[in-house]
Amino acid sequence: MRLLRRLWPRTLFGQLLLIMISGTLLVQLVSSSIWFDVRFAQVFEAPVRLIAARSAPLIAQANCHTTPPRIPARYHLRCAESLPSPQADDPHSRHRIELLLNQALSYELGHALKARVLKLQLTDELGRPVLWRSLFGLRIAQAHLQFAVPLEDGHWLLVDGEELQGWSGESAWVLISDYLLRVYALRILAVLLVCLVAVRLCLRPLRRLADAALGLGRNLEQPPLPLEGPEEVRQAAQAFNAMQQRLIAMVNDKAYFLAAVSHDLRTPLTRMRLRLERLEDGEHKVRLQQNIAQMDAMIGQVLDYLHAGEQQNLQEVDLDRLVARVCADLASAEEPLPVQGSVGKVRVDALLMQRCLQNLLVNALRYGRQVTLRLDADSTHIRLHVEDRGPGIDPALLATVTDPFVRGETSRNHRSGGYGLGLSIAQRIAASHGGALHLENREGGGLVVTVTVAR
Repeated sequence: MRLLRRLWPRTLFGQLLLIMISGTLLVQLVSSSIWFDVRFAQVFEAPVRLIAARSAPLIAQANCHTTPPRIPARYHLRCAESLPSPQADDPHSRHRIELLLNQALSYELGHALKARVLKLQLTDELGRPVLWRSLFGLRIAQAHLQFAVPLEDGHWLLVDGEELQGWSGESAWVLISDYLLRVYALRILAVLLVCLVAVRLCLRPLRRLADAALGLGRNLEQPPLPLEGPEEVRQAAQAFNAMQQRLIAMVNDKAYFLAAVSHDLRTPLTRMRLRLERLEDGEHKVRLQQNIAQMDAMIGQVLDYLHAGEQQNLQEVDLDRLVARVCADLASAEEPLPVQGSVGKVRVDALLMQRCLQNLLVNALRYGRQVTLRLDADSTHIRLHVEDRGPGIDPALLATVTDPFVRGETSRNHRSGGYGLGLSIAQRIAASHGGALHLENREGGGLVVTVTVAR
């Protein structure tokens, strides 16, 4: 069972191809029995006609009291008072040979004759019965036919004759290869072509459905699937579109709820600020002001995170100039933030891309040193690599550090590590542009954060 599971194809095309070829071979093997039956009759046709032609003069002169002057070699004649029982063989084949024999004898004698076939056999040169070998000509075979003809005096004339098989003079391997080529190889090739066309036609909407499912994680607002193809595929596409609309509604409701709560929290914070102004200066007032500032900053980052996944204004932007401007704003004498490479213009939301770069550069400047930004591109994507020489990130956190409120720095001090939304915001911005965010520790220490954006 394990071997069968390993050999079983994983793709739908492979499974359909295996099923169709196996079914075709099975049907062909069953139908080959009919072919062998027909070939068996064809092998006997020429010997039967030849035996009828050579036996007709003997039958015309038949007399149970005298012996014919000349009897062909491998022929025997004898008389019987009653009709002997036929040999127990295939009655269907014997009936067909009997019809052929009577037709040939009637033609040779000039009148109708009712001969009865008693024995029908193919033998090799040693007298052993053969069947499939003779059909393919692997060995020389002889057709042995025994039949009885009624005489006018009430006796039966038994004629026993042998002739070589009626087949082909070609090599046996030529016959076998021709049979295998035309009956099996060409049929399997035709099944392969039909399967290829059928699978391509049927799998095209399924592949479109799979691509849409993969793209759904990157962009919920992608166009709905067209309702085309077979009925089952149309129903799947319709169900997928309905699911997409439900997901969009759920995400919008969640985002609306968080945005409303975050926005409404600023109203009591504003009142708290006004009341703090009336208090006397002191340590408690300073701490409350710091707490209010922290809450306000956290609310601001939450709102930024919610808006990061929304493309609001896509336009052609000179990304090289945008990167140079962001680096110039954040550069200092200790960290000049050099830029390597160029990518030219790309269709993005300039404000969101600027916020993405700022978050990544601020993180790199906060934790590392020797921060550089490198740009490269290909025909489908552009990549922005922010590299630094710092402590890097624990490998166990690389897969989750971009989740909301997850920080690579474990202290509770917000000044040392923020609120854990900077990388999450950058990731959502990259995803909203058909890209992704990838983090990797550098050899020798440090971190490489790569932003991929689709062209």
